[in-house]
Amino acid sequence: MKECQLCKTCYTDSVVTCPKDGMPTMHTIAGEPVLEGKYQLESRLGQGGMGVVYKARHAYLKTQLAIKIILPDLVGNDPQLVTRFRQEALAAAAIRHQNVVAVTDYGVINGSIPFLVMEYVEGESLHDMLAREKKLDPEKAFEVISAICAGVGAAHHQGIVHRDLKPLNVMICSDKPNISQAVKILDFGLAKIKSGELLGSFIQAQTTGLMGSPFYMAPEQWADDEPDARSDIYSLGVMLYQMLTGDVPFKGSSIPAIMKKHISDPPPPFAESGTAMAPEIESAVMHTLAKEKEKRTPNVEQMIAELKEAIFPMAIGIHTTSGGALPISTLNIRTNPPKAKIFVDHVAVGESRVDGWITLSGIQSGNHHLRVSVDGYPDWTTDVVCDGRPQQVVADLISEAQRIPMPAATVAYNAVGGDTPSRMSTTQGTGSDMMKTQVQTWDTGQNINVQSQPPKRGMFSPLVLGGIGLILLFVLGGIGIGGAYMAGLFGGKGTIGNVNSTTPTPGKTDGPVVETIKAEMIQIPGGIFRMGRNDGNDLQKPEHEETVNGFSMDKTEVTNAAFYEFVVKSNYKPSSEESFLAHWENRKPIPGDENKPVRYINMEDVKAFAEWRSKRDGVTYRLPTEQEWEYAARNGSKNNLYPWGDKFEERCAHLNQSNNVPVVVGTKTCPDQWGVQDLIGNVFEWTSSEPWVYPGSQLELAQVTEPNFMIRGGGAFEKSTGPNAITATFRFPAPASRRSPGLGFRLVKSN
Repeated sequence: MKECQLCKTCYTDSVVTCPKDGMPTMHTIAGEPVLEGKYQLESRLGQGGMGVVYKARHAYLKTQLAIKIILPDLVGNDPQLVTRFRQEALAAAAIRHQNVVAVTDYGVINGSIPFLVMEYVEGESLHDMLAREKKLDPEKAFEVISAICAGVGAAHHQGIVHRDLKPLNVMICSDKPNISQAVKILDFGLAKIKSGELLGSFIQAQTTGLMGSPFYMAPEQWADDEPDARSDIYSLGVMLYQMLTGDVPFKGSSIPAIMKKHISDPPPPFAESGTAMAPEIESAVMHTLAKEKEKRTPNVEQMIAELKEAIFPMAIGIHTTSGGALPISTLNIRTNPPKAKIFVDHVAVGESRVDGWITLSGIQSGNHHLRVSVDGYPDWTTDVVCDGRPQQVVADLISEAQRIPMPAATVAYNAVGGDTPSRMSTTQGTGSDMMKTQVQTWDTGQNINVQSQPPKRGMFSPLVLGGIGLILLFVLGGIGIGGAYMAGLFGGKGTIGNVNSTTPTPGKTDGPVVETIKAEMIQIPGGIFRMGRNDGNDLQKPEHEETVNGFSMDKTEVTNAAFYEFVVKSNYKPSSEESFLAHWENRKPIPGDENKPVRYINMEDVKAFAEWRSKRDGVTYRLPTEQEWEYAARNGSKNNLYPWGDKFEERCAHLNQSNNVPVVVGTKTCPDQWGVQDLIGNVFEWTSSEPWVYPGSQLELAQVTEPNFMIRGGGAFEKSTGPNAITATFRFPAPASRRSPGLGFRLVKSN
């Protein structure tokens, strides 16, 4: 086989000059550029201390692959190489994890040159990322190292040690929506094939500027002791040190110089590199770099737990009254925007994290004044009554038209870390108690109307307008009576808003006449699927198998027009009239909004609508279960992350908006495989499932003051990226009484 010296394209031995650029070719590997008759080598991707990597294509399946060929002159004269390579390839193929590059096959060229077939990934190495960004902030470093540890942990649980973890062996894929999915670890298949690798790797570092293994090797590896999982922990610690400070802890101009530092020198403090870092973070990193394995962080799970606690402290304790005889409370606060300064009783107690959360523990019972401050925003204040129970507050500093935050959890979950605070619970109770402070107004939907405009100043004084009004009263009175008659208020036909009035109300001879909105249902066959995901937040873990019976689902969310028909024909009056349908005017949809999803609907409204529509159509409608909803959104057994596939597409979902105003249903034409639309974005959707934890989860439900139900799908304001990225697996609890500008519903019926 020959390769072009410039573009590295592979050719047969008969090709002397590259047809692409006219450069001469050079011989590299004996034989044709087709391995085992099925792997077509296309071009060289790179060369490391142990082999050469080629971009390849399967001759029959046409899939893109990466093939690493282990050249004898790179790994030394090892007569047992082929045998050991086969054993390692089998072990590597057994690691099935999204953060590990999958090994799909292996083979041997001419009986002496082994090769490994792997999935092909596009992106940049962690080495390249660090060369570009120099340092990562602690939050981003935590994201990266958490994904790496997830893959390494999967291997460790199978008894496989990597032995050569370094930034060059970590890829950041360019086609993934977030870091947790983008990280891929290379070369698990070469975990024990180390003959001559140390020298080769170091030479590569010297000649190309790349950082090779010597900078990341644990002390015991230099002494030829058998490495174990803690050796990988050390390498991970060096990588983490580099992410946070911009450089590795131990450098030298020769292998002996580097070796000596790893074996005997303590890691330099962060301050020596000019890096200011919380001592808790530095301590967590230094724990991974202990010289003796017995004193080192024992496993990747504890490494991540220690780092998470250091970067995102679960609790900041404050005690504001003496004695301690009264019970103390935990206060979970979410600020919008994040990184806000928090004051309790005029005492600074901390700053919210990048996800907006902060947890304050040890608050004594009684009245407390809470103030949230962010530069460029008016301070947000409220009074909180603490009585020993955990409480939650959402502090929104954005203007009223934009202040639609992520729905706050009202069910307590107890876990180590996570994207939501532990022990999250209801705030001030239910019903009228929920309306006592501004903290809850977004939650109930009161005083929020994104359609409303500021009142305009008139040209006349109230006195003049009053006189004019008296004169016009008699004239308009007559016109009003006639108009009311024409509108159907006195039994005549007419129209209401922009809703067509074509079908009279059954059994009634008076009142407004509205159009019948027929239910358009999509039939979905039952099946088995994988629910949840192991790389999501704690509420989405662990992935597990569920079975769903066949059902039919509304093609879109229930619209304003459909709900208006129900309100008129059933004479429905909600229990909380003042907060009902805040996006309507005069108890009917705003013209032009008829085909947008209905919002501000609580569980009582949903049940009433379902019962009415069931009687109208002669079938039984209900809310979908969480299993049914996710089954539809993931295309059943295909287990897609979105209804349209595994990659987020902006055109497919109404997300990432500055407010929670939805669009007309069906505007985003990316349905699931059966034709159900708008499962992601536009509005969150109620399900009939009460909060539950997945089998195998360490989360724990806590008591709440009213029933809660899980919501799915994400509203317009929610984001497609970040720790709470909206996908088909995202789930969140909401109290049954909630009326939110970002929450609607759709119905199903059993087949």
